[in-house]
Amino acid sequence: MNQIKFLLVLFGAVCLLSSCEQVIDVELDSVEEQIVIEAQLKQCNHVFTVLISQTAPYFDNQAPVRIDNATVLLSDDTGWSQAIPSVGNGVYSAPVEAQAGRNYQLQVEIDGVFYEASSFLPEPIALEEVYTEFQNAFANLDEGYLVYFRYRDPGNTDNYYRVIHSLNGQPQLEGSDLQVFDDNLVNGNLARTTLFQQIFNPGDSVTIELVHFDEASYDYFNSLSDIVGGGGPSGGSAAPGNPNSNWSGGILGYFSAYSSDQSSIRIPE
Repeated sequence: MNQIKFLLVLFGAVCLLSSCEQVIDVELDSVEEQIVIEAQLKQCNHVFTVLISQTAPYFDNQAPVRIDNATVLLSDDTGWSQAIPSVGNGVYSAPVEAQAGRNYQLQVEIDGVFYEASSFLPEPIALEEVYTEFQNAFANLDEGYLVYFRYRDPGNTDNYYRVIHSLNGQPQLEGSDLQVFDDNLVNGNLARTTLFQQIFNPGDSVTIELVHFDEASYDYFNSLSDIVGGGGPSGGSAAPGNPNSNWSGGILGYFSAYSSDQSSIRIPE
């Protein structure tokens, strides 16, 4: 079956962490060529990047085709707008200063057809504490240290999160590192969360980035987490499906605006 390589440009690539890319191979259920548009907009002055490609035909093992002839426009609910030019190989980028509290729209025109997606950029949620606890060997976990973090969830809205971490300066990009959650059980409270299934050793330096984004962004990454975990978007289908997209026109991919906070800890030797 045809495979699409989803290129996930990690949050905070310009503002907080070193620039990096994550590639996750996902076997998808597409039966024909489809356009894929991926973009993440961070609260700060940064280089905003949009990736546009087209999947190869069904049963064709060729790599996705990069699209360089699109017209890309980013705008917000105040009337501001900015064109995002092509820099080649399916990449469109430009410096942008994104602000929390605004709803952003991304419009892409390809061969006369328009595709649109929108995403609300929420205020950042502060990491109040990052600490470790020693864990004896248990089930499939080795002996070592768990890293926990605390944050105060706002009580007036539904909130959605993703946590990204790096180990000794290297972003951790495996499918098992994809961790998203909502505030269903902690709404309005001081919450404690750990990096699931991650064991660290004395001397390790760990950086936590708490990403705060909207429900559509959560739906995409949560369904992607199901897929890389072997379940599919519904969490248990026999064959993987496509991650939930917020794009019009039935195309694949996502547009996500987000804010974040980060903190680091070193485990004593």
